[in-house]
Amino acid sequence: MVRTIRKLSVALTAAALLAGFAPSLAGAEQPAPSPSAAAPAPSTAEAGNPLVEGWYADPDVAVYGDRYWIFPTTSRSYSEQTFMDAFSSTDMVNWTKHPKVLDIADVSWAKYALWAPAPVFRDGKYYLYFAANDIQNNSEHGGIGVAVSDRPDGPYKDAIGGPLISQFHNGAQPIDQDVFIDDDGQAYMYYGGWGHANVVKLNPDMTSLGTFPDGSTYKEITPENYVEGSYMFKRNGTYYMMWSEGGWTGPNYSVSYAMSDSPTGPFKKIDKVLAQDSAVARGSGHNSVLNVPGTDIWYIVYHRRPLSETDGNHRALAYDRIHFNEDGTIRPVTMKVNDNFDDGNAVGWRTYGDAHWAPKNDAYSAASATGGLALQDTDFSDLIYEADVTLRHGRSEAGLAFRVTQPGTGTEGFHGYYANIGPNGLVLGKATGDERTPLATARLAGAVGKTHRVKVEAIGSSLKVYVDDMAKPKISTTDTGFASGANGVHIDRLSPKAGATAPDKPQARFDNVSIRSNVFNFEAADAPNRFIRHAWSRGRIDPDVTPYADMQWKVVPGLADPSAVSLESVNFPGHFLRQRDGEVWIDARADEAGYRADATWRRVPGLSDRSLASFESYSEPGSYLRHRDALLYVEDIAADDRPEATFRPW
Repeated sequence: MVRTIRKLSVALTAAALLAGFAPSLAGAEQPAPSPSAAAPAPSTAEAGNPLVEGWYADPDVAVYGDRYWIFPTTSRSYSEQTFMDAFSSTDMVNWTKHPKVLDIADVSWAKYALWAPAPVFRDGKYYLYFAANDIQNNSEHGGIGVAVSDRPDGPYKDAIGGPLISQFHNGAQPIDQDVFIDDDGQAYMYYGGWGHANVVKLNPDMTSLGTFPDGSTYKEITPENYVEGSYMFKRNGTYYMMWSEGGWTGPNYSVSYAMSDSPTGPFKKIDKVLAQDSAVARGSGHNSVLNVPGTDIWYIVYHRRPLSETDGNHRALAYDRIHFNEDGTIRPVTMKVNDNFDDGNAVGWRTYGDAHWAPKNDAYSAASATGGLALQDTDFSDLIYEADVTLRHGRSEAGLAFRVTQPGTGTEGFHGYYANIGPNGLVLGKATGDERTPLATARLAGAVGKTHRVKVEAIGSSLKVYVDDMAKPKISTTDTGFASGANGVHIDRLSPKAGATAPDKPQARFDNVSIRSNVFNFEAADAPNRFIRHAWSRGRIDPDVTPYADMQWKVVPGLADPSAVSLESVNFPGHFLRQRDGEVWIDARADEAGYRADATWRRVPGLSDRSLASFESYSEPGSYLRHRDALLYVEDIAADDRPEATFRPW
């Protein structure tokens, strides 16, 4: 992935894209990525966020040769922020740490608070811009500097013997710099703290400042609610400025953006694009953006604070997919919780009990005779949670744990729900410490030695468990014992009948973990970027939906049948998607049997693609939700119309 703003042009043939990528760059401004590097297109960090072990913040990105690079701030106390590490990867999955690529030992004027590295390559040299000393006024020595190296992994050395920007101009503290090279070769630096943002021109030597046509050096471009962390990228001829809002230690830290037809603005705020998710992480901000060269695949790379962490410096690196509307605006980013363990680690997981947990062979294995629990630092109430579960021992039980509180209660205990696979089949139950109370059971053929896809849907008091066939739940029941909590995987104590077992022999393995809320967007399978939405109460299929919440739907237990589903508008709570005489509307919930039936749908595998979804009307069996001429209807579906009745859940 090459930042569009750091490459001058990218030309990629279809064959090169299939093999990898090898951009052709105007002016040879960037070393060409090797064809061995694949062009990844996941929806998030599929091997898990956080990306790497350790506390880091303020990530900036580059592609050098066949490697993707992330350069972050070392997130420690000011006095300990005296060096910068970097991370590189050929696949965005396995990251190699490069320690101390920049150290204050190589910058005579830097003492501490080494912040926000910004990498760029030009004319055979690798540059790394940084802020140091966190100056509070013009009498203090520090600001924004630039270091240079012959290698992307350094060591980087101070290029000019002092700060490039050492004073406050237009009220902007000289921190949080980002460097952007436009298509014409002109380099710009965007920077600023204390609620003010400036842009300056960099001369071709990349170590001195140029001037604008009016003779000025510092141009203020502060957008609404700007605090710090400016960032610039370019897509389809449009300039996107991003910045952070709120306090960096608070939960309201977030990212907003503006668009312009000029690299110097004006920049008028359009919307907030990344904010905290109370179920996933807090303090999400100070971002950069990655673009897979030759494609329209984009990622936001940022830092966030795990929910249970209270130390302001406990920040971790993450990335998620960016999606654009047809008019170029950016949809709000969803922080996803996935882990396929392909990176060979379990960063972000916390373990309890005596089990031995080990990420190996692209999965997460547990071995113990006494049981154990591993949790993601999440706090979901309504959720949809999926994972692959494989039992390795005929007397063991293992599965998913959700809405967990008080982990570590007892030898293997927790408070919350579990969905286990064991020798007696499938068990949904609740745990209070070491006690287990089954709520419902179901038979399951081939429980041991076979990998099963287990999905839990917990919406309010409704609890459903699916295994393998996701069209119909194996278990559907209700319980009000636990409202929210963390999510993870666990193994129970081996039955005494199991006999002795090697302490390191896996009893169960888990893979392809995915946890999300019950809020979805539904994209038409045959019409990319067209989504189910409502406008003036009428159900439609449209692009560029504003407000965004008009195309967001809570999937809740069916109003007429809890084994089915109903779709509640996020923007208008209490209003549901329903059919009326073959047309589709959203109407306020009514306590009438006819309304409940019309607002209930049977979710089935997609009529044109079984990996997607279709919705059969509960009140009109055999008729399906479909789009036609931008409107939604409920109709019988002919073979040729199946794509119009198939939707991709996001």
